[in-house]
Amino acid sequence: MPVPALAEDPEAVLRAELEAARAEARQAGFEAGRQVGYATGEAEVASLRLLVGHLRDLVEDLEQGIANDVLSLALELAKQIVRTSLRVRPDLVMAVIREVSKGFQGLGESPKLILNPADAVLVRQAIEIDQAGEWPWTILEDGAIERGGCKFQTGASEVDATLETRWRRVVASLGRDDAWLDLNL
Repeated sequence: MPVPALAEDPEAVLRAELEAARAEARQAGFEAGRQVGYATGEAEVASLRLLVGHLRDLVEDLEQGIANDVLSLALELAKQIVRTSLRVRPDLVMAVIREVSKGFQGLGESPKLILNPADAVLVRQAIEIDQAGEWPWTILEDGAIERGGCKFQTGASEVDATLETRWRRVVASLGRDDAWLDLNL
């Protein structure tokens, strides 16, 4: 800053120097405040990003939990519907028998169909009506097989089409392991 001439008013010179110092201090304070503000803002933004990331994880966990609960409910409803359907329409076992037996070409020696005793009665009646003479299976009864399920056996192979096994296959395809029977009852 230039040195003022002596002829100038010393009070005016002092005011000018004071005003210049204030302007310089104001500028320096503004710059320091701006740097602190930016640093604080960046820290707040980083903190908010972290918080949003945690919230996103929580929402995803919540959504997954809800999806699992809905799937559990749907599986339980399906189980109850199957059981009720078999009580109301026990002849539905014939559809299972027809479907599974299609896979047995050239049955081999002594093919057997193993059923719940109540289902065996229905199957024998259906055979007498629809397929007399065409039925290659020997029907065996097993009280351990739940109604609606069956097993097929030939000399070389066995197909387990019991409700429990079919249920396990369905829930396994969904990535679950829900049991057919609830053993906690």
